[in-house]
Amino acid sequence: MPNSDPLPEAFLREVEALEPAYLRSDDPIVQSGFSGGAQRWRAERSPILDAIEAEGEILDVGCANGYLLECLVEWGQERGLTLTPYGMDIGPGLIEVARQRLPQWADHFFVGNSWDWEPPRTFRYVYALYDCAPESHFAEYVRRLLARMAAPGGRLIVGAYGSRSRQTPPFDIEGALQAAGFSIAGTSHGGDPILTRFAWIDKG
Repeated sequence: MPNSDPLPEAFLREVEALEPAYLRSDDPIVQSGFSGGAQRWRAERSPILDAIEAEGEILDVGCANGYLLECLVEWGQERGLTLTPYGMDIGPGLIEVARQRLPQWADHFFVGNSWDWEPPRTFRYVYALYDCAPESHFAEYVRRLLARMAAPGGRLIVGAYGSRSRQTPPFDIEGALQAAGFSIAGTSHGGDPILTRFAWIDKG
């Protein structure tokens, strides 16, 4: 049965606590929740672009300060791809930073909760981390992202980040999607050793 209940309050408090932690730094990478430096940042995040085959709009669900979107636009241009960035995050302070970072797209950033946010439009590409909802809600979370945010014929890219310092591998996105009954259109990974995994599914 689909889970229509709100997300647990304890989980939401944990997610909301990320904003002040991120904003303690002026480094845009640290504000994005990453502390491994610029070289690893690119190595571990740029494989998201392996899922993008043509130009279009990309929504980052849980976009923090918008820096990942800024990088994806830049890296996409190097591949001959023109991407129009959109972002949503639960932290209003982070969204304000994103609007300041990308003023030409300030009206493309929204405050919301990925579980129940109703976007003003749908998008060709949607990128979301698996842990923006509890693992117990994973299948329903993916269904909601596809139904509410991905455009017809669009693509949902789901990511997972491990931790080098904690020696934690990334969550098995591919296995979780297959177990939930989704058909996977492709996968990629980043880092050495592998610290990020991405899998994508298409909306028919």
